Amino acid sequence: QVRAGSGREHSVQLVPRRTLLGERVLEEAGVLGDVTLGELRLDAVPLDDDVVSLEQPGMFAALYLDGDFSGIQSVARALMRLQGLWGFFPRIVGKGDYAQMLAHSLERMRAELGTGSAGDALALSSAFDAAVVVDRAADVVTPLLTQLTYEGLVSEVFGIVGGAVAGGDAKGARVAASGDDAVYRAIRDVGFADVGALLGAMTRQLQTSYESRHQARTVQEIRSFVGRLGGLQAEHQALKAHVAVAEAVLRRTQSDDFGALLDIEQTLVAGADLDPEQRAYVDRVLALADTHAYVPGVDTERRDPPAPAAPNSLHKVLRILCLCALWRGPALKQKTYDAWYDEIVAAFGAHHTITLDNLARVGLLPPPSAARSQPGSAHANPRGFLRKALNLAVADDADDVAYAYAGYAPLSVRLLQVLTQDPAVHTPAASSRYAALLRPLADRLATQTQPVTPQSVGGVRGGWAGWEDVLAEVPGATVDIMQTPAADAADARAQRLGVKAPATLVVFLGG
Repeated sequence: QVRAGSGREHSVQLVPRRTLLGERVLEEAGVLGDVTLGELRLDAVPLDDDVVSLEQPGMFAALYLDGDFSGIQSVARALMRLQGLWGFFPRIVGKGDYAQMLAHSLERMRAELGTGSAGDALALSSAFDAAVVVDRAADVVTPLLTQLTYEGLVSEVFGIVGGAVAGGDAKGARVAASGDDAVYRAIRDVGFADVGALLGAMTRQLQTSYESRHQARTVQEIRSFVGRLGGLQAEHQALKAHVAVAEAVLRRTQSDDFGALLDIEQTLVAGADLDPEQRAYVDRVLALADTHAYVPGVDTERRDPPAPAAPNSLHKVLRILCLCALWRGPALKQKTYDAWYDEIVAAFGAHHTITLDNLARVGLLPPPSAARSQPGSAHANPRGFLRKALNLAVADDADDVAYAYAGYAPLSVRLLQVLTQDPAVHTPAASSRYAALLRPLADRLATQTQPVTPQSVGGVRGGWAGWEDVLAEVPGATVDIMQTPAADAADARAQRLGVKAPATLVVFLGG
């Protein structure tokens, strides 16, 4: 139509940015001069009140497999846009090679804006005390484990896409999976064992609200009930939807297959080897391989309702083998590694030799020979050392983040707790260590015995100081950049913040 000269005006909007390659495609088509070219910069898509995402699920593979660094520039532009609204981050800390690359990109972009002069404290943010960048390569284990919260298991069984349960309910209706849904907001972080009781309590409370219409006697009381009726009906629909989702998740968690997988995960993160029964389970999964199985979060559309047992997909097998290779390290026998390699190729097809080789290249499925020759490591098994040094294995502590993974605390979260000097890593034996964090800020300040300073109200405090031996065992470079001269930083921060507790922005680079 453009070349035919229909008389209409045509515009092309490039998402997420305008590129020379896109212009060349239009030029080769002979329409570049006949269209209005623009760009729609979707730097960050808000998924929740405190979560934004670039929605680039292939970034990890692009960075570590393809060597494509354009994703880092996309993240840098998104962060610069955020700094344009709230001011520059006083401090940038992080872990990982690409975290360092991102930090340097932010420094360069700030210098290009001409705001990098010494003592430019007024340009710094009063809303954020720091930006913490965690390169996903620093913690590749956590995404391979099964979360035991409601949100985690919904993602495991159904998949969560764009703030909604993938595929919706049994009738295909949308089921919200974000903080906008009051029911989901109340149960998302609850351990799944307690979700049933919580949904029951919410149902009874809703029933009581409905029954209150019988006590309405006056016009004002009737009007008040009618005004609440829309909200009650919306809550009713949300409860109905989440009860159906919870029932499907419950069928999965009660299956023998789920128990066997969870037992294997707990065995590996505890540093032990698989026993004969667990090895037999892995062999059985390989023997019953389903090459067309649906994989939540990977496949775009769910074709059928979730089965009680997880399908024997390639994704399921690779999660187990990657965990084995990562946690066992040099203790994994090369003979076992080669046998599983051959079985996967036999079960799923010879073309997956490329898949296995790619996993080895990005460090998810390292062969035992590579684990024995890790450069710069002072320990034969770095993950075993990190498990002890950062208190990654925690048993029966509902106050610790490890409850979400059945006793394993994510390494990336522990690194954040190092920065905030959280007792979970500084004094592992402390009881109820999160009680102070869960109380409102006003209550904490009212009971504070020491003088209140910005440094005592949370956020990034001492940086990585004192943890150099631990950080040496975590892959990648260590980042700690002050965006204001050290001599003026404390005074400038105190003048801007007073006793206010700023937020800390956490950026996961690569998913």
